[in-house]
Amino acid sequence: VYCTHTTPDYSLPWQKQRQYTSTGSAFIIGDGKLLTNAHCVEHDTQVKVKKRGDDTKYVAKVLARGVDCDIALLSVESKEFWEGAESLNFGRLPCLQDAVTVVGYPLGGDTISVTKGVVSRIEVTSYAHGSSDLLGIQIDAAINPGNSGGPAFNEQGECIGVAFQVYRSEAAENIGYVIPTTVVSHFLKDYERNGKYTGEKLLLIIFIWSFFGVLSSSRSIYL
Repeated sequence: VYCTHTTPDYSLPWQKQRQYTSTGSAFIIGDGKLLTNAHCVEHDTQVKVKKRGDDTKYVAKVLARGVDCDIALLSVESKEFWEGAESLNFGRLPCLQDAVTVVGYPLGGDTISVTKGVVSRIEVTSYAHGSSDLLGIQIDAAINPGNSGGPAFNEQGECIGVAFQVYRSEAAENIGYVIPTTVVSHFLKDYERNGKYTGEKLLLIIFIWSFFGVLSSSRSIYL
């Protein structure tokens, strides 16, 4: 994903700040749509996408943007882009120590990057982009700038979520976060129901894990 951003000048709203560009990752979910992170297309003036193995950049349109859950839905009108394209299948919420593979284009590279790790924790996580607290999956697979919006897979090849942020500290390393399919599913259903993302009735399922990593109880919170 190649995006040109223009951040509003809130002190001088009739002016705009200087444009800047960024790169991220995305993946096809079917029905002519792609999924990425909201922060990858924040304040966008132009969004283009490129398929693996294809040097052509295609203009994309942002259909919906969920700042709170850091998810954005894109579409591409070009029929050429969709030739030979395959959508991903979503999987269930993983368990602790399940293997996970993160795929994307870190640091704007032209070739795809694959990193592997395990699920370290599943809990309510602070989403940096929207300053919200939602369910998140912590993994120890490497996630770097440019990985944002890329899929994370389980051993069955199913997508278990969207890579979106890391925790950086001198006291800790290899702490990355994935938006789980439970949050992604809510975003997509909201869009299908309303024709846009409203954020209404966001259901969070908070799992309380036992010492052995087995689900012992759950509770739901509506925001």
